[in-house]
Amino acid sequence: MTEAPSPALLTTFGEYLRYLRRRARLTQRELGTAVGYSEAHIARLENNQRMPDPAVVSAQFVEALGLKDDPEAAQQLIRLAEAARGMRYSHRAGASSIKNAPPTNLRTQLTSFVGRAEEIAEIKQLLSGTRLLTLTGPGGVGKTRLAVQVASEVLPLYPDGVWIVPLASVQDGAQVPSAVAAAIGMAVPDPVTVESLRDRLLDGRAMIVLDTCEHLIAACATLAIRLVQMCPNLTVLATSREPLNVPGEVIWQVPPMRCDEAMQLFVERAKAVRPDFTLAPDDQALLVQVCQQLDGLPLAIELAAARLRVLSLAQIAARLDDRFGLLTGGNRLAPPKQQTLRTMIDWSYDLLSEAERAMLRRLSIFPADWTLELAEAVCAWQPENEAEASVVLRREDVLDLLTNLVNKSLVIVDERGAQPHYSLSNTIRQYAHEKLVEAGEFDTVYQRYLAYLPFASPQHASPQQTQPRATTTKSERKKQPSRSSVSRVA
Repeated sequence: MTEAPSPALLTTFGEYLRYLRRRARLTQRELGTAVGYSEAHIARLENNQRMPDPAVVSAQFVEALGLKDDPEAAQQLIRLAEAARGMRYSHRAGASSIKNAPPTNLRTQLTSFVGRAEEIAEIKQLLSGTRLLTLTGPGGVGKTRLAVQVASEVLPLYPDGVWIVPLASVQDGAQVPSAVAAAIGMAVPDPVTVESLRDRLLDGRAMIVLDTCEHLIAACATLAIRLVQMCPNLTVLATSREPLNVPGEVIWQVPPMRCDEAMQLFVERAKAVRPDFTLAPDDQALLVQVCQQLDGLPLAIELAAARLRVLSLAQIAARLDDRFGLLTGGNRLAPPKQQTLRTMIDWSYDLLSEAERAMLRRLSIFPADWTLELAEAVCAWQPENEAEASVVLRREDVLDLLTNLVNKSLVIVDERGAQPHYSLSNTIRQYAHEKLVEAGEFDTVYQRYLAYLPFASPQHASPQQTQPRATTTKSERKKQPSRSSVSRVA
């Protein structure tokens, strides 16, 4: 059973309401009935997607939650309701209210935030003990949206401001300080220096979210560590497909969505394009299949749901073998790398070295997982002539290349057995296989794979087999290690 979070860590009305409801052993439906709200309304309140009415909270929720004998909890719930309402509507309430709200450039999200309650709680717990936290994970797993949600929920803890610094469109690492200066509303000198940012941030308790660092990793790492060292009350939350790899950094891997959450996300986004959409009982298994095949990636699931304008759920499921042709047409206001599934992975692939690209595409020959020894035997060789391989990989290169691909969230590592095993998600395997064919290496790698089969495990019987890495249900997670990976750089 997941350990209940400490009430001291619950900094938003929604979190505290969920805690108190569970403490009172009430379902969302039961609480809604007691206070005159729908179950969906309670769910939105708990996810901080709807603003509470402090008067209703005081008149209805306190009694329904059994707080008349716990005045401290009742007062805290009302205070959080007033704070949530005040932060949302402070611009209507005059200068005095604005002065009390922490400054921020966070914007109201136009789509609902689905699930991730456990992930948010864990990230907030980590933020209470570190000042440099990096959320890593593959493209499309929802790092940015998760970071924004966390930032909005911890806003009251940073009275001097919480700012998100979007870096996807920044192409020059030298411009990262300027992007930070612009985000925090600082008059931008030319050039912006770390020292000028230090002077602006030195005395305040604030948070900066450096979003999408992977293509500017060295510049972001340098700036983050220097700001944290020079500004004792500053917290930096970064999102990146690979760690910053600096001293004191805590690395937290964003996991794919659980199957139940992925299904909920699909249904909610489906209703945006087809308001009459309902998930028929007979389609439950089909939607589970879709969410599993899409590796629990929120971006892929949203793109699939958008196809319901013209396709049925069954047609979407049948076309996932060509997912890169199917999953296009994303939000036109999103960064280009988030508008199609292919451009999302292109972004990661283009950031790799030639050797890393060769390694990734050759790994796609494995239908399931593999060991380091298997990768060394199949992916590295000395060709008799240059035409046999566009990139030469030596056996001794494989360990470093595999490590790099793990760090860049392209290869999954499972350390639960006697020795680590590695795998690719369904989406990355399909993409890498296309690249293997394009490079003219398929025949050579396939023959090396076949030659090694007598020494491999039975699950590698055919390179045409695929074994989807299914997202897990809540009950299954209890039997497994933590879904996220947390590590601290010394």
